[in-house]
Amino acid sequence: MKKFLLLTLLSCASSAPLWAQNPVNTPRPQAAPTGVAPAVQGTGRITGTIVDAESSKPVEFATIALINASTGKTVDGTVTDDKGRFSLARVANGTYTLNISFIGYETKEMKQVTISPSDQTANLNRITLAPAQTKLQEVTVVGEKPLIEDKVDRLVYNAEKDITNTGGTAADVMQKVPSISLDQDGNIQMRGSGNVRVLINGKPSTMMAGSVADALKQIPADVIKNVEVITSPSAKYDAEGTAGIINIVTKKNSLAGVTGSTTLTAGTRGSNGNANVSMRQGKLGVNVTAGATRFYSKGTMDQTRTNQEISKTGEKFENTTTQLGTSTVDGMFGFGQLGLDYDINEKNTLSAGIRVNSGEFKLRSHQLTNTFEAAQNEARNGFLSPRLTDEYNLSMKNNNNRLSMDLNLDYTHQFKKPQQELTLLALYSQTDQDNNMNLGYYELEGPLRFNNMNENEGLNKELTFQADYAHPMPKNTLLEVGAKGILRDVSSESLYNGVDLNGAFNYDQNVIASYLSYGFNLNKKTALRFGGRYEYTDVAGDFVNPAQDFATNYDNFIPNITLAYDLKPNMKLRTTFTQRIQRPQLFFLNPYRQQQGINVTYGNPRLDAELTDSYEINYSTFFKTTALNVSAYMRVTDNAIEQVTEVLRDTTFTTYNNIAKNKTYGMSLSGSTKPVPAWNINGNINLYYVELNAPFASNDGLMYNINVSSGYTFGTGISAQFSGGFNSSRVQLQGEASSFSYHNLAIRKELFEKKGAISLGMDNPFRRALTFENRQAGENQTDRLPFSTYSQVQQYNRGFRLTFEYRFGKMQQQGPPKRKKSIRNDDAKQGDSTGGVQ
Repeated sequence: MKKFLLLTLLSCASSAPLWAQNPVNTPRPQAAPTGVAPAVQGTGRITGTIVDAESSKPVEFATIALINASTGKTVDGTVTDDKGRFSLARVANGTYTLNISFIGYETKEMKQVTISPSDQTANLNRITLAPAQTKLQEVTVVGEKPLIEDKVDRLVYNAEKDITNTGGTAADVMQKVPSISLDQDGNIQMRGSGNVRVLINGKPSTMMAGSVADALKQIPADVIKNVEVITSPSAKYDAEGTAGIINIVTKKNSLAGVTGSTTLTAGTRGSNGNANVSMRQGKLGVNVTAGATRFYSKGTMDQTRTNQEISKTGEKFENTTTQLGTSTVDGMFGFGQLGLDYDINEKNTLSAGIRVNSGEFKLRSHQLTNTFEAAQNEARNGFLSPRLTDEYNLSMKNNNNRLSMDLNLDYTHQFKKPQQELTLLALYSQTDQDNNMNLGYYELEGPLRFNNMNENEGLNKELTFQADYAHPMPKNTLLEVGAKGILRDVSSESLYNGVDLNGAFNYDQNVIASYLSYGFNLNKKTALRFGGRYEYTDVAGDFVNPAQDFATNYDNFIPNITLAYDLKPNMKLRTTFTQRIQRPQLFFLNPYRQQQGINVTYGNPRLDAELTDSYEINYSTFFKTTALNVSAYMRVTDNAIEQVTEVLRDTTFTTYNNIAKNKTYGMSLSGSTKPVPAWNINGNINLYYVELNAPFASNDGLMYNINVSSGYTFGTGISAQFSGGFNSSRVQLQGEASSFSYHNLAIRKELFEKKGAISLGMDNPFRRALTFENRQAGENQTDRLPFSTYSQVQQYNRGFRLTFEYRFGKMQQQGPPKRKKSIRNDDAKQGDSTGGVQ
């Protein structure tokens, strides 16, 4: 069956160019959709592009109804694509009215659209839609882009409209995105799952392969335009795994002449500066962005760990280890980006870009460690009173250096027919990550006992080629086919006290994929999109010891189907099923053993991919100044990658294995409203239940996260904003992670006729520190003896920052900006942050 489906996909992909040369002109007659009057088949065509009247940006998914002027009946209809374009084919001779509508815009009618024997084509060119105007309490409210938008197939958080983000990092932005939460180390969770793929401008970056949490701290919030959340990607996207895709879209000017902006921030927990310059003249556009960020924080840690052991003589005893300590984190990052766009002619566009990120994290920690031992009392079937067996001070220095680079080259060709398009894309991405750990063990009040030095050099490289072709089909349908190849090369070299203990390995992961996606309207209110994606994966591991080498390959057919129904013009119901595969990346694969005191973390290069079935039903509506989105979802993951912990002797070991079955059932509610024109409120609630089952452990529980934001405009250029959130405790396979909350305030004053602004931002101003309490318990798989760990971490996260912004240049729009396709490597499972207190 899989081979038959693969042959079908490949044959469709290979025949796509033939369709481009020989379009179907004489389709077989079909029954009219329900609710649409039967129409006489013709050869006429009506085309156009729908754009926002204020921003000139394309309006996606606008509804186009074709009405016979003489009878007043609707005879055909369609929706606009992601570039705002539409096409109505096989239109009979006659005079028509076009009714154009979309949520948040005023409905527009275009009358006297004529198809005649002498003129079979009506090209309406650029059609503008004006934002809706609603009267509320005798005050006219002009519709504007809200903080959170529902784009039918994704939710969009417009970060540039939230002034509490000013002067922060991408990690600060993510806390406010619907369906997204962050844990104490900054690791992303989407609807309760950490299996999330993060893209930048629709493209992957190997900077995300090591630690997403660390990478987010390297991106200033001021360069982020919006964040897109895609929970049910179509077959066009790579296999995204359990939760979905997060796409960070950075700011980029499309204005003629020279424009730019600069931002400077000074704060108690972080400072940064960045600048952007865009130059556009005629066919050529150049965009340059650069900046630097400094991040610093401190905290405390209190950990108690208890485990049982059996001595060489067969006696059972219990160990209790306590650690008290302080830590500081100091990070310094720099980034630069250059983008080029060139319109060869009206139908052909070429773009290229390079992005470079560099950064260094320095973790300094001092800890007091005590170990107590208690022998088993056979008579009482318990343990005797513990006695102190060891006591020492630990000094830890951890330096983490990262350098990443992305190079892309994209070509787009648009054919004469609307929606017919060919894109060819190439991307090279590379990240170097070096880690140096120096552990000094000292007597309580005395000399150095011994010293441990661990070093690791990690390198992750990806080379990607992609081709996509879209072809309009009869009955206003669209067929999309494509192919892709990803070549990944991961390497790691490790030294322990200057000695290579078989710590080097190379890991190759090559993926070849093809897809087919087809969408059409069943009737005026119902749309269907379905497709399939075939992926072949080849994996090989090469170690210093040949006996450890391995190689494997597997293939997957991944279906996707979406059914959307318009209950009313401003009310939509959508249901989706998709199956996804998620492969581990460098963080989970690297066998390098990173030791931090009594804790050791290492990857597993023999991990397999996860396979997930995902179901979702979504309801969205818009009325007056309020938008609501409700989703119910279920995910089932077999062979799930889960964190596994063992306590052996005096050390806790943590790694990852394909050992669990993960079931998640949830519901999310997000919305935005404007009670009065100057006041906006946005919120999100996500409630979900998780079941985790493995051969040696199981856990389940109900969890939730809430975030809310509100802004008010006082006039005279003064505005204020609040945002806050709460995350409940999180169930893990062997324990429970702490709940936590956050709140932010910001006040902004515009200057220099809105070209500049000054802002005061406050992070958790009413709380000195945030406390995390984490618990873990289980049995060692090695000896089946129990262990338990309790830790309390305090992060001093109260912070204040002052930001100055200034924009300059000629502000003349040169037509609507062109939207480019881009490579999206969404298939790989990325890593968490284990950098300690931050």
